[in-house]
Amino acid sequence: MSTPASVAPLSATLEEACLRWSPRPAVSAAGTTLTYGQLWERVLALAAAYERLGVGRGDRVICQLRNGPEHLAAVAAAWLRGAVHVGADNDLTGPELSRLAQRLGAAALLYQPPADAEEPLAPLDVVAEGSPATRLIVHGASSGPYEPLDRLLASGGPVTPAPPGPLDPAVVFLTSGTTGEPKAVLETLSAHWAKMQLFTDAFRPGPEDVHLLYLPMAHVFGLRLAFLALLRGGHLVLLERFSPDRALALVAQERVTVLPAVPTHLRLLRNRYDPDRHDVSSLRWVLSAASGLPRPLAEWVYNVLGANITYVFGCSEGFTTVTADPEDILAGSVGRTVFKGPPGTPADGTVRIIDPATGAPLPPGETGEIAFGAATPVRYWDHADAATDGWYRTGDLGRIDDSGRLYVVGRLKELVNRGGLHVSAAEVEMALLRHPAVADAGVIAVPDPILGEAVCACVVPAESPPPTLPELRDFLARSLARHKLPDELCVVDVIPRTVIGKVDRPELRVRVVEGALPRERARP
Repeated sequence: MSTPASVAPLSATLEEACLRWSPRPAVSAAGTTLTYGQLWERVLALAAAYERLGVGRGDRVICQLRNGPEHLAAVAAAWLRGAVHVGADNDLTGPELSRLAQRLGAAALLYQPPADAEEPLAPLDVVAEGSPATRLIVHGASSGPYEPLDRLLASGGPVTPAPPGPLDPAVVFLTSGTTGEPKAVLETLSAHWAKMQLFTDAFRPGPEDVHLLYLPMAHVFGLRLAFLALLRGGHLVLLERFSPDRALALVAQERVTVLPAVPTHLRLLRNRYDPDRHDVSSLRWVLSAASGLPRPLAEWVYNVLGANITYVFGCSEGFTTVTADPEDILAGSVGRTVFKGPPGTPADGTVRIIDPATGAPLPPGETGEIAFGAATPVRYWDHADAATDGWYRTGDLGRIDDSGRLYVVGRLKELVNRGGLHVSAAEVEMALLRHPAVADAGVIAVPDPILGEAVCACVVPAESPPPTLPELRDFLARSLARHKLPDELCVVDVIPRTVIGKVDRPELRVRVVEGALPRERARP
C-alpha cells in the first residue's frame, strides 16, 4: 500500500478555523446549528468563566458532558486557558466521579445528569464531599448550589489566553478497559493534532464534508474525529447516543459524507437499512475501528453503501495504524507494519509481533503480542512510562503475514485457557460473525471440571430458529483449529458492549454464568 500524499494541514487552532469559516455551519445537535463564529463565542465565554473560577495552566478539567456543542466548547476553553481536558463517560456514578476528581486533583468538573435521573445532583454531592476544591458545573438540569453551565456560556467577559506549550499535557484519555481503574494517558496538543493529521491524510476531508458523530467525545477516537471535522472546515452533526434508525435518517437529512462506525454499529445499520427508505448516496467514507472488521461488513459498505473505508487500529496511548487500502481491509488486516507516523512517533512507524513472555520478536505468521516502536515515552498521570526498551506492548494479540499486513486476533487478557491451550475470544467471535444466522456474538470462558476453562459462544440469532451448537462448530471448523471451537452455546437477546463497541466480557459472564442462562453443551 502506498502512503497517501500529505494533504493540506489542519488549522493550527480551533480559533483559526472559526475565524476562517465564521459564517459556515460548524456543529448541529438536537435541532440546533451553530456557525463557526457562534461556536467560538461560546469558547471565549467559557474560557472567561474558567479564568474567573481560577482555572489556569496545568489544571485538570473533567468533562462528563454527552455529545453536544457544549462539550466542544468545554474542550477548547480548557486549552485556551492552558488547562488539561479530561473526558469522562457520562454514565459514571458519584463515587466513580469522586475518585477520578481526587485522583487527578481536578480543578473543575462539568456534569450532565442522565435524562432519567431521579436525583440529578446526587452524584455531585458525593464529589463535593470527597473533593471540596473541585468547582462543579452543571448542564441540563437545575444546578442547585453548583455553577450552571448555561449561565457561564452566556456571561462573556475578558479572557487571558494561556495555551499549552508544545510539550505541555493538554489531554488526559482514560483507557476503556472493562476491569480495574482506567489508566490516565497524558497527551500534548501537538501530538493530538498530529494524530488527526494522520487520519486526514488517509481520507482527505474538506470544507464540503458533513461528518456524523455518535461515538462519545469522552473517548480518544470520538474527540479526534470531532475536532478533525472542525479543523478542516466541515459540518459536524452530533448524536448523543447511537441509534441505527436516527443515524440512517440523518445521513439522508444532512447529506452526511463521513460516517464513523465501529463493526457493532455497522451490523445494526445493515440490519435496519432499507434502500427504499434510506438515501445513503451522499456517503464518501466510513471510518471504522475498535475491533476487527469482518469481510461481509466491509463488502456491504463497499457494494451497498457505495463508500470507501478507512480503518484505524490503535490505543489511548497514542499508537495508531491507519489503512484505506481495500485489499488490506477485505483481507481482515488493520494495515501494514511500516506506516507514515506523525511527528513525535518513530520515523517509520514500526510495528512488530513479540513473544509475550520474553519480548523477543516473532517471525511472520506466528501469533504474539503487538508492539509499537516508541520514540518518546508513554506518559501517564500516575503510572510510570509503559514503553520497554523503546517498544510499547499493547496487550493485543496479532500476527503479521509475509506481505507485512498486520492482523489483530484478540487480547492477551481475553484468552480462554482451555486445558492448557490458549484460545482468543475475539478470534472466535470474528469467525462466528461470518455465519449468516448470527447477528452478534461474544465469547467468554466458563468453568469446566476437566479443561479448567471451556469456550462458551454467546450469540444473538439473526433468524428463527437460532443456529445449533453442532451447526456452528461445523461452520467454524473450516477456519479454526479444533481446540478453538466452542464447547458451549448460549443464545441471548443482546451482547453487552462498552461505549466504544467492545464486548463487555465481565458483564456477559455475569449474565450467562451467574444468571444461569441455559447453555447447549457439545458432546464429548
